[in-house]
Formats: sequence, structure tokens, C-alpha cells
Amino acid sequence: MQEQRILLVEDDKEISALIQLYLDSHGYRVQTSRDGRDGLHQFVQMSPDLVLLDIGLPGMNGLELCESIRRVSNVPIIFISCNTENEDIIRGLGLGADDYMTKPFDPKVLIARVEANLRRAPVFHRSPPPPKLSDYRKLTFGGLEIDISNYTVRLRGVLVNVSTKEMQILLFMAQHPDQIFTAEELYRQVWGTESYSDTRTVVVHISSLRKKIEVHPSEPLLIQNVRGYGYKFNSHA
Repeated sequence: MQEQRILLVEDDKEISALIQLYLDSHGYRVQTSRDGRDGLHQFVQMSPDLVLLDIGLPGMNGLELCESIRRVSNVPIIFISCNTENEDIIRGLGLGADDYMTKPFDPKVLIARVEANLRRAPVFHRSPPPPKLSDYRKLTFGGLEIDISNYTVRLRGVLVNVSTKEMQILLFMAQHPDQIFTAEELYRQVWGTESYSDTRTVVVHISSLRKKIEVHPSEPLLIQNVRGYGYKFNSHA
């Protein structure tokens, strides 16, 4: 099997070497960069299968780099940062990052997150296989329409721009209407691994999704909170 390529953009030399060691030991081909602008150049040159990205980078910070990558690619992006502030996490995920880890981290968790995001990732710069006849169907809930054949979302006929992970969350919940899922269960279903008690990624993606598909995001009708349990997709909205 061809080696999967990972671009690691981290300005701390020791942390970068440590992460590279973990990834090398699991058979990944790793390209490193310690500068945001160089990281963008490396991205264009190598077309990686996944990007590990720090926020505090010289030249171009991680948030700017993430935004630049998202203009041209849906490759999985995982932020790795010592900053645990919710604002940075929200900004990073809002710009299209798929996951977020804070330093220090357990190497086993890092590898699990990388493997899960690679498993769930759409193939980079490659057309999807033709859908089967059974896939040509739509899920409709009031004014919301989810087209499974081409993975698009429309609200009252208007195309809604959702990220890959937002689409995966929405599709999973819509295919299991009126069932309650905890944030941990949603993480496991969409990211393919355990959340290790950090469910902010799910919370932020659901918040972003509500702003795009709910008429009143502060009073959601489609993706509802069930106090003390989790979330459910309301098929009767």
C-alpha cells in the first residue's frame, strides 16, 4: 500500500521531531515545515493526505494557512496547539479544520486521531466513484434538503456551504432521526475514534451547522439539545 503523506507545520523543533518520530514509526511519510508561508509552499508541492498544523507560526499563522488550504482542498486538517482557549478552537474549526488537539498530548491519541481522519477523509483531488442507483435519493425535512447523491445541502432551495465534517454530522443524524446521541457518540461515529473526553470539536461543528441550517440558531428546531443526554435530529421540525 502506498505510504500516506503528512505535512507537519510546527515551529517548535523538539515537538516537530517528536511528532515526526511517532508518525514515522507508524509508516507515514512526513514532510515538516517551521514557517507558515513555507508550509503553504510545501502543501502545494507534496499534495499531502493530511495536515498537522500549529496555530502560532511565523510568516503566516496556522489559522491563515488553514484558510488558504481550504480554498483549494478538502484534505483533513488537525490543529495541534498549546492554546486551549475556546476562541481559537472555534476559529480553527470554523475555518474548516477537522479536529483539534492540545499540547501536551498522548502519542497514542495523536496516532488514533490521524488514522481516524484519514479513514473518513474524501480522497484528495480525485473524483468520487459513480454513485449506485440506490444512492440517488434525497432526505427532506421541511425546507431542508440533503442530497446524498452529490453531498449537497439546500435550505429553501438555496445551496448551503457546509464543511466535510458538518456534512458528515448532519447526514448521520438525519439518517437516524429522533434518536439521541451524546457528543462522544457523535465523535466516534463521524471521526471514527474515541473523543478522549474532549468533545469541544463536536460542539463547535454543531454550533456552526446550526447557523447555516436553522432559521433561529439560538432556538434550533432541527438539531436539538436533549438536556443531560446529548443531541437529536428532529424529523418533525
